[in-house]
Amino acid sequence: MTMGLRRDIVTLMALVLIQGAVLAWVGSILDPLLAVGSVVCATASIALFPTLFAQTRAYLRAMATAIRWWHVLWALLFCSDFVFRVRDVQSIQDNPLDAWALYRVALVGLAGSVLLWRLAIGRGQWLRSLLSGNLLVMAFFPLAGVISTLWSVYPSWTAYKSVELLIDIAVLSAAVATAATSENFKDLFDWTWLLLLLVQASVWIGAAAAPQIAFIPVKALFRLQLTGVLPNISANGVGHIAAILAIVAMSRILRGRSGSITYWMILATSLATLFLAQTRSALIGFVAGAALVLIASRRAIIALGVVFAVALIFAFTSFDSMVWEYVRRGQDAQLFSSFSGRTNWWSFAWERFREHPITGYGAFAGGRFAALAEMGDQETSSLHNTYLEAVLGLGVVGLVPLLACLFSTWWQLLRTLASRAASTLTRNMTIEAAGVMTVITVRSFFTTDLIWHPALPWFLVLGYTTLLRREQRRVNS
Repeated sequence: MTMGLRRDIVTLMALVLIQGAVLAWVGSILDPLLAVGSVVCATASIALFPTLFAQTRAYLRAMATAIRWWHVLWALLFCSDFVFRVRDVQSIQDNPLDAWALYRVALVGLAGSVLLWRLAIGRGQWLRSLLSGNLLVMAFFPLAGVISTLWSVYPSWTAYKSVELLIDIAVLSAAVATAATSENFKDLFDWTWLLLLLVQASVWIGAAAAPQIAFIPVKALFRLQLTGVLPNISANGVGHIAAILAIVAMSRILRGRSGSITYWMILATSLATLFLAQTRSALIGFVAGAALVLIASRRAIIALGVVFAVALIFAFTSFDSMVWEYVRRGQDAQLFSSFSGRTNWWSFAWERFREHPITGYGAFAGGRFAALAEMGDQETSSLHNTYLEAVLGLGVVGLVPLLACLFSTWWQLLRTLASRAASTLTRNMTIEAAGVMTVITVRSFFTTDLIWHPALPWFLVLGYTTLLRREQRRVNS
């Protein structure tokens, strides 16, 4: 036996022993199935580390050279959404501006101050961009919110949240004005996905450092539900991020992007995160988005193959019972059919809306303070439904700009996908945007991500389709 072969055998045995020891330790903390999956993924990551490191370094270098001032503002808005404590209605009313609230206000205020400074020195192209097209239509929502402080049930809350969302749209307008073309907007796509990836990495770092906090026990197929520790991210939030990243990685793999190993790793870790978060709406959004990406990428045969394979598995195995157990997540029939109690919130909120259908109760205040707090729910921050939250806050008028932007965005995405004149880069970006938009649209019925600060994935697609529409108008004129 040669020296090299002996060394390989010794190395292999050492790796097996280390894996066994780690598996035993992790298995004592986590569910056995989860422990095995974690060790396998970690081993694969270590084996692929040299390639992943090289590809990631090249990507970060390219990203660093593309960063502009509005990328920094985008990151400030993103970081301002981090939650480090959970407050109920009473604590908000007693101390509206605690230390962590000041952290959020400071970051958003800094972004707004930079925009005002640029306007003062004659570099306010963002304002011209804001006052046209879909960006102006979307801005009507927070502007109406500012006006609604006159009758809001919590005027200061309505005023701040409205200004906050308006600053978000203004930063988007700055990005749109500076990029000028849809293809130049790709840098903001990459920047946003990088920020989301870093947050997803923080979820797993928290899971490794404090598994007792990160994993919540549930009576489901997977006995533990993954959440974020620092920052504090609910399972729904973790699943939302994972679904978006999985769609992005999948779309880039299908178009043969360089660095495919990195995207395969992102896809695998994002899917693992999505399944462990056990967020049903995010999972449905991912499935719908993946189907759209496959069809738009002319991989319909793959989608049909997956459907056929799943049908066979369901027909000849007991896999359907496992899927049902996963989807039900240990809930009884009544709780499951009420979407984890959401329908109770929605029914009560609808009755409250009927009392003030024209004006509502003040933007961003209606759901939490006029409905949930009245029901005795002091901690839930929203009604978990974009459209009901909008009408309860601003009345029927609140839905007009929101639905107009939503339908216009989808129309532009589908129109570009159907166009034969679109460049390869434009088509690829549109496929990616449409997949992400599918996740956002599905989730909008169970979250407030279209109108809740910072709503960056939604605004990203909104800004991209705004540039597509402007380019088409220039060509046609």
